[in-house]
Amino acid sequence: MSVSVGHSDIDSLVLAVRDRESRRLIGEAITAYRGGALRSAIMSTWIAVAYDIIAKARELAGQGEAAPRAFVADLDAAIAAKDKRKLQTIESELLDKANSDLQLLAPHEYSALGRLRDDRHLCAHPAFVVEDELFQPSPELVRAHIVHALQHLLIHAPLQGKSAIARFDADLLGPAFPATPEDIGAFLRARYLDRAKDILVVNLIKAILAAPFGAERQKYATKVRTLAVVLREIAKSKTAIYDGMMPTFVAVRVGQIQDDVLLSISPFLEADPRIWDWMAEPDRTRIRRLLETADVDTLKAHAAFDAFAIAPLSAVLVDRFNGFDATTKISIISEHPRRELVPAGIALYAQAGSYRSAEQLGQSVILPLAPLFEADDLQTVLTAAADNGQIWDAAGTPEILEQLFDSTRTLLPASRPHWEAFLGELNGRQQQRYSGLRERLNANP
Repeated sequence: MSVSVGHSDIDSLVLAVRDRESRRLIGEAITAYRGGALRSAIMSTWIAVAYDIIAKARELAGQGEAAPRAFVADLDAAIAAKDKRKLQTIESELLDKANSDLQLLAPHEYSALGRLRDDRHLCAHPAFVVEDELFQPSPELVRAHIVHALQHLLIHAPLQGKSAIARFDADLLGPAFPATPEDIGAFLRARYLDRAKDILVVNLIKAILAAPFGAERQKYATKVRTLAVVLREIAKSKTAIYDGMMPTFVAVRVGQIQDDVLLSISPFLEADPRIWDWMAEPDRTRIRRLLETADVDTLKAHAAFDAFAIAPLSAVLVDRFNGFDATTKISIISEHPRRELVPAGIALYAQAGSYRSAEQLGQSVILPLAPLFEADDLQTVLTAAADNGQIWDAAGTPEILEQLFDSTRTLLPASRPHWEAFLGELNGRQQQRYSGLRERLNANP
């Protein structure tokens, strides 16, 4: 019997196999499959899997991981002693070692390769079954085993355990880690996620949610927002894994976080508001109480104003914000610009009492909030600028408003009447000072 299969996804997967010998071995299995030698194909597929597990163990041992080093040392000792019984034991336990000690497999991958192992035994030991029950694998079953071997093991790098997390940690804390969400997402996909096994994704998510709250939390004090963005990008790229593990994990993990660092969960709440729903009610109560009682330095240090993303916490934060003095309000808006703070920020700007105050408020309040503006907000800002001579006559205001125009260009054409109204309020001398703003407006019909 011959199995007719042309160039397919199997061929594409084979090209992605990292190890040259693993590629050759799985190639033999594919040749047997296409030639109709289905039992031979299953046996060759298991050989490729066994070899690849050992090759990955040696690679991980070379990176210094303890469990792979112990496994390789045990294997090499048995080889050197030609201890056949020991080698048979190692092979019989190989898949279990790959799953538990080497952390190369997710649960469903372990199950799939376990079925391959069982079918290999049926093919290799036909004398152990009665003649009427002789194993007759179907082409579809053999093809599934080959695809599972490729997808679950052969095409992946063995960066699934501590070495992968250490590598990510070094990237995160290094000077070259990307800064924007788009760049972070592209970096993660290329370096970790595109060909990552499920177990790596799970371990990475756990490490990200542990870093700001564990024994080494000071090391990540300035990286909490970045970690939250990383988590959001992982959720977008690996949605099924993320959604499957996070509800249970969050309920347990947040309950283990001490009160003195619990508010650092706030950037994660902004990254994924569902985290709030996944928490246990006692932990939600703890967060609300901390937001009500923490001093402003603590709130700012833990980026607690990112919790505006959660409706029940937004009201608490607005009450806290309204109770602060003007200087504190300005610092909060500058460091944590939020849509909820837009009205307060514009009110502060409108009350500028000097040229320098107007310039300082323009830079530290209006420009940080600008990406959050709607057309009506822009109208309110420009009306305040036109009505307050300390604003429109300040030397730095023309440049500030040019930057504001650039930041709110997407609000055109709805915002055009507001810009025209502001320019129309200026006298001749001031019109010249705002020529750059007029040029921008004319260039964007």
